[in-house]
Amino acid sequence: MTDEIKDAPWVGMSREEYEERCSIYEDDDADYLATKADEEYKAAQEEAIIRRHRHSDEVWAVYEYLTTGAIGEANAVSATALSIRFGITERKLRDIINEIRTCPDFEKVIGSCAKGYFACSTVEEVDRANNVLRHHALSELQVYWANERKAGRNGQGKIICGEDGKPFIESLARAE
Repeated sequence: MTDEIKDAPWVGMSREEYEERCSIYEDDDADYLATKADEEYKAAQEEAIIRRHRHSDEVWAVYEYLTTGAIGEANAVSATALSIRFGITERKLRDIINEIRTCPDFEKVIGSCAKGYFACSTVEEVDRANNVLRHHALSELQVYWANERKAGRNGQGKIICGEDGKPFIESLARAE
């Protein structure tokens, strides 16, 4: 049995393969390359630890569950089932899903459908998931602009503060 390199970017490479790759360099170069590889490996490990600590254990547990047990739309898990499994409210679950979806620390795309949440396994699933989110975002913008128009028409958007508040309101107008 050959011993394998375990603490360098060449993880899993046999000692013979490692030495063969390093033999094309002078001895000093090989030492430099090994040191550099160790530094890069340590930096990558430190970054992984930092990423791990940026999020709560609940967030990582939900992410790991979805990326190992709910891969593909056919294997979607309902919000209710996930909430029960992790002992959290559905509101908290939605917050966790939002954190996973928006943070670059998580590599997999989490989609949703009528059946629940899942880790996308195909380009088509990613496209469908993004289309649902795009449609939802546009719908929310339509509601926002409709509310702005309504508030402007019937006075809901106006602040009534009397003479005492007039200097404050005028200062806001100047600030814009």
